[in-house]
Amino acid sequence: MTPPLRQLRLAHGGLAGLAEAVRSGALPADAPLRASLGRVASRDPALHAFTQVLTDAVPGTEGPLAGLPVAVKDNIDVAGHVTSLGLPLDARPVAERDAEVVTLLREAGAVLVGKTNLPELASSAVTRNPHHGDARNPWDPERTAGGSSGGSAVAVAADMVAAALGTDTAGSTLIPAALTGVCGMRPTHGRLSTRGVVPLSPTFDTVGVMAWEPRDVALVFGVLDGSAGRTPSEVGLAGLRVGVLTGWFREAEPGVLARFDEAVARLAEAGAVPVPVELPTAPVVRERARVIYTREVGAVYSGLLDEGDENAVYSASVERRRVPGADDVGYARALRFRAEWRREVEAAFADADVLACPTTPVTAPRIDTATEETTSALMAFTYPFCLAGVPALSLPCGLHESPHGGLPVGMTLVAPAGADLGLLDVGAACQDAVLPAHPRPYPPPPRERHP
Repeated sequence: MTPPLRQLRLAHGGLAGLAEAVRSGALPADAPLRASLGRVASRDPALHAFTQVLTDAVPGTEGPLAGLPVAVKDNIDVAGHVTSLGLPLDARPVAERDAEVVTLLREAGAVLVGKTNLPELASSAVTRNPHHGDARNPWDPERTAGGSSGGSAVAVAADMVAAALGTDTAGSTLIPAALTGVCGMRPTHGRLSTRGVVPLSPTFDTVGVMAWEPRDVALVFGVLDGSAGRTPSEVGLAGLRVGVLTGWFREAEPGVLARFDEAVARLAEAGAVPVPVELPTAPVVRERARVIYTREVGAVYSGLLDEGDENAVYSASVERRRVPGADDVGYARALRFRAEWRREVEAAFADADVLACPTTPVTAPRIDTATEETTSALMAFTYPFCLAGVPALSLPCGLHESPHGGLPVGMTLVAPAGADLGLLDVGAACQDAVLPAHPRPYPPPPRERHP
């Protein structure tokens, strides 16, 4: 019997060690894949992580990701398969070629096991989908996994894949990573190729990476950005200046702030130096950023939806975005604001090596009560860094106990533009201090959902 994927990973010291076991022949090349597909069969019918499972997957035996089962969000092209965008599979065309990031995964030896769920046209921070089911949080299936890369987060958190790609426009990788207790990275804007990825808002869009821990994210990220094979820096926390964001970024649920503050305290115990940092403009960033977002999303949707039945009815989150937003003057003004905001964020690093805040101000909301206000709240702390275009990494920093059980809380670390690899190294050191790698919190066994 094949051990669970998580057990294989732990036994080999992480994904890098698991891939090395496949390359060396110490582990059968198909062992991780069999573990993955077994888990998909047992958990996905209840959690709805996938829109498509690729049963013809063949594991690689060479490369830094040899034999590792991965998944990609279903707005990323995979040759021979529909890019559904969360719509019915028969409503969208089959992709003729792989997206560039998919090509890189295959060349590195990864095995693609499926395409993951998202809200229609990646339109929400809550993955509700009438065609493929709502992506449900493994920690409590009555709660959302976030979005729009919710399916990718569920696939990792529920041990169905070793890693997954999402996309991130306004926090679409960071938010679901935080809500499901995994690690997620939004790279510097423009760092990774988006060729073969259906756009949403080009000013913000990037591919994101999710995995169990920062070192696992770094392994996949290195393949995508061309730094595979580099030796990670062993970062010491002594003297590391952690800019703890104040003001706007403290407007969170008490339980979320408690876990975040405990994480900062553990970093201080390990030698880091917390310093308060204020970004005075942060409270208005989301409003200004949405001017850009709605203008670009409206234009993209207009092109996508004109290809089909103009009388078709989509989810409310899509319908609200079908009409382009601001006029040319408003759009240009918002772009000028973006430049000013980037300078404000850049200046903050004069006093800090990394910035830190809770990833979301709330834990995972219930799916059946999620509203547009829910979506807006989930993006409150991610939008600012998406507009700035800087790399951000969400780390799990504990569980907020509730009457319904523990729910994950995420902590975001932010670095200057271009410092992606350094951020991953710092993230690994922080993760070890904040939440030891072994044992790690793990979603409880599935329980019945009540109507």
